[in-house]
Amino acid sequence: MSANTKPLLLLGGLGVLGLLALAAASSTDTAQTAWRHSMDWMDRVITRVSKHEGKHDSLNLNLDGAGLSFGIIQWAQIVGNLGKLLSAMQQADPATFAATFGPHWQQLLAVTNAASRSARLAPVGGQVLWKEPWVSRFRQAGTTPVFIRTQNRVAAQGHHWLGAVQAARILGIATERSLALLYDTSVQQGPDFAQRHAQRIRDAYAGRPSSQLEILTAYASSAPAHFRRTSPPTKPYPSSHIEWRKTGDEWHAWAGVFDLYTGIIRRRMSIVNDPHLTDNPVELT
Repeated sequence: MSANTKPLLLLGGLGVLGLLALAAASSTDTAQTAWRHSMDWMDRVITRVSKHEGKHDSLNLNLDGAGLSFGIIQWAQIVGNLGKLLSAMQQADPATFAATFGPHWQQLLAVTNAASRSARLAPVGGQVLWKEPWVSRFRQAGTTPVFIRTQNRVAAQGHHWLGAVQAARILGIATERSLALLYDTSVQQGPDFAQRHAQRIRDAYAGRPSSQLEILTAYASSAPAHFRRTSPPTKPYPSSHIEWRKTGDEWHAWAGVFDLYTGIIRRRMSIVNDPHLTDNPVELT
């Protein structure tokens, strides 16, 4: 090999390495772009659902009989969701958690994570959570950056989100609109219900030509069916904080001041018909 050929071969080697580096960078950029796109639609879904629920410092002070509900998806005390969120907040920053919630913070975690519904509603430090001093402490927590980030993380990774994703797989429709609908259902009626109802709708439409809009409309409109009766109820509603009330010519289930049937129909159909949500496929992870 002559001396004159060595620089050319070296230059060629560097060119190949350069191309490989560019290809690797391009692959990384593509992966990052895909990840950002995933975060974008997830953020839009969570933001759309929280529109019905509240801001990071929003509180429902037992107006529905469920104790204190808090944050962007109103983690409720009676069903144990508030306890899960508080545990995540304490793990994220133990010192700030103790400073925010005061000397009874350990009892706060114990009560909100208790095994029974009635035990979760017990007073903490001598007072129920929907009264002072707890109201001010929760409002402070809702404006604390580390706890805001915790709410965002739990909303995007917690059991409500995972339930919505599984429901989308069952239903066979994974779009921004369907995930908003399924996430809203999971948040308000529970992840298990969101999945069971997805299976019911899938079975009902098996082998029938139908559009995504038809299927999502059926899901949304029938989800609260168990909160409505056309004949007088013969026994109390199974959940102690919900009661049947005569509503027009029907009987609806009410949680405190909230008509569950009417409210759920309204909010679910607003998602189905929301012009700002897309029907493009999304990748479930």
